[in-house]
Amino acid sequence: MTDKKAIDDSVLLYSLADQYAEVYLENFQPYAYFSDMELDRHNLFLSNSPANSASLAASEDKILSKLAEIDLNGLKSDQEKVFYFKLKERLESNVGLRVCKTELWSVDHMFGPHIILGFLTEVQPVETAQDRADAIERWLDAARYYEQEIANLRHGLEQGYSAPQSVVKRVIQQVDGLTQVPIDEHPFLGLAKKAKDPEFEAAFKQVLSDHVIPSMVNYKNFLESTYLPEARAELGIHAIPNGRECYMAQYRSYTTLQRTPEEVFELGLSAVNANKSEVVRLGKEFYQVDSYSEAVASASEDKTQKFNSADEMHQFFERLVDKSRDLTVDFFHEMPLIEMEVKAIPEHEQGSGRSAHYIPGTKERKARFGYDPTTYQDESYASAEKVTIHEGYPGHHMQIALVQEQEKFHKIEDALSNSAFAEGWGRYSEHLAEEAGMYQYGSTKILRRAWPARGMVADSAMHVLGWSDEKVAEFLQDSGASFAKGPRTLMDRMAVMPAQLTSYDSGALEIFALRELMQNELGEDFDIKDFHEIILRNGNVPMAVLSEQVRDFIEKKKKG
Repeated sequence: MTDKKAIDDSVLLYSLADQYAEVYLENFQPYAYFSDMELDRHNLFLSNSPANSASLAASEDKILSKLAEIDLNGLKSDQEKVFYFKLKERLESNVGLRVCKTELWSVDHMFGPHIILGFLTEVQPVETAQDRADAIERWLDAARYYEQEIANLRHGLEQGYSAPQSVVKRVIQQVDGLTQVPIDEHPFLGLAKKAKDPEFEAAFKQVLSDHVIPSMVNYKNFLESTYLPEARAELGIHAIPNGRECYMAQYRSYTTLQRTPEEVFELGLSAVNANKSEVVRLGKEFYQVDSYSEAVASASEDKTQKFNSADEMHQFFERLVDKSRDLTVDFFHEMPLIEMEVKAIPEHEQGSGRSAHYIPGTKERKARFGYDPTTYQDESYASAEKVTIHEGYPGHHMQIALVQEQEKFHKIEDALSNSAFAEGWGRYSEHLAEEAGMYQYGSTKILRRAWPARGMVADSAMHVLGWSDEKVAEFLQDSGASFAKGPRTLMDRMAVMPAQLTSYDSGALEIFALRELMQNELGEDFDIKDFHEIILRNGNVPMAVLSEQVRDFIEKKKKG
């Protein structure tokens, strides 16, 4: 391999990254804030026109074809090789997802356009005149988005595609809450007030009152009067054309793994059954009961571990964040500089089924653990401990904030993520937290074992394998998990993100297997800090890349 060829391959890879970044930002510019990407402009909303979708597909095909010309041996560094596999996996999985035609049935109460707009009010810059002009342009584009969305959904109904009725009702509730607020009190107006520019505030208010809010009203009315009566009753995507093929494509997109629904189901069921004996042991230890069902019931119904108010739950979250941060130190070579805050989700999203989540921060903005304060009566100390660990320390915050401080091969890199790595680490961190002594309650230790891998079973069963909604709900409730307003909330989330719930344990099982391999191979030379550094150092990577990284480290360590 000549030096010139190595340079040529590296230059080509960077050029392809540039090309993908360009088309990505043309179509999904607001998502850049989730990846902490620096933007030259802040003027676009999301693209949803058929012409843009076709152009995006053509660009992805072209980039993927050129990527195949690169010789891996011609790349200069491991960083370049890792990026190559990230980009290749993203492009190939995107090609597979086209069978789903999600643009024809995209009604989403978790990450729909109204949710993105709420997020933009916090992150849209308005400091300069150009920033303010960009804001006006972007929010006008959001009004255009809703008009196109109605056309897309009409077209979907004609072809047999629709979202589930229960999800549509949730979105109607959320959007209705945003359209009934007086314009002078509207939460979106907070964006303009940050600029402290009366002229801009007046112009932005007019964009809201004359364009954005009317387009949202039209969208809500369409959902209510036209879409809802024709929407599918079934939650599973088996009810839409090519549902099975779509599910497999979604599974690969979320996990980078390729399995049939049956394989996902069986792997998950095996893990669920393996956890049951440990749940029984802990039930005897903490509650003096002898069966799995009694252990789960005792842990989930413990009256001494319930919240009396939303404020009490908030204080619980904050104390645990401080405690878990201090205890995480002993398991990592370094800690992130970006801090994490605990904050309730906006009022118009509360009570609508939006679950607790993590939002990455930046050098200027703290990361956030967001939660719904209206669910305090449905939460327990156990569920609160588990979710805080999962989203914070040593979970997503450690995973994401550490990588944000590293130098990237290309700015698009953080956008090339998959849920198996992200959520797999979150699930693994729940186990790590117990090793570190973060859990105060025996109920947490019981319920964190009763839940894992149930998502793999329930999700594949609901979407493809023919389980009724009642059977799915019963299986979820068997875990003893706390569900705000019952398991239907989670099932509606599963409906809008097919296969995503499988990613937690699909990824965690891979990480646990790699840790076991490294411990067995290195024996006394195994260092948990080294293992965590290997897992996290390249950011969000495909599972195959993660395996190769760990195996390479083992071989180098054994050679001395």
